[in-house]
Amino acid sequence: MVRLSNKLIIIMSKQHRDEILNMVREAGIKHQHDVHEPVRTSQEASNLRGVSMSSGAKAIVLRGKKTKQSVLVVIPADRRVDTKKVQELVGEKVSFHPHVEEEFGCEPGSVPPFGSIIGLQTYADDALEDVLNFNIGLRTDSLQMGRGDYLKLEQPIVGTFSI
Repeated sequence: MVRLSNKLIIIMSKQHRDEILNMVREAGIKHQHDVHEPVRTSQEASNLRGVSMSSGAKAIVLRGKKTKQSVLVVIPADRRVDTKKVQELVGEKVSFHPHVEEEFGCEPGSVPPFGSIIGLQTYADDALEDVLNFNIGLRTDSLQMGRGDYLKLEQPIVGTFSI
């Protein structure tokens, strides 16, 4: 696999951010976009945003061991992904995608909860809170919006995917 340059990853990440912001604005969804210092972990992000970690929507790219098909799973940031549940749903063993930067143009910690932006089916955990906070393609950009608006906009498969 070809390694993308940091410059190209940042360009792709900005495109993801801009596409998400355009989608949200065009849909007339009430939201708050914040630009801040870079964050790498869910704990850093919740501390910087001044919100509970459980309100974070953590986006995780998983990949099938046999088919190499990837999916995006969105769970509360204070929980862990239940890979057994995801495996049951997709019909094969899954693992964390080893090349998120190269394949999707997102640095670790910046993957947005919109699989539609990066060409993936999205699975959203039913434990997501009513108000969600998440990165939108960059570690320096966060978005806050209502759960209902997120679900309407992204139209993920909803189920129990976290423990």
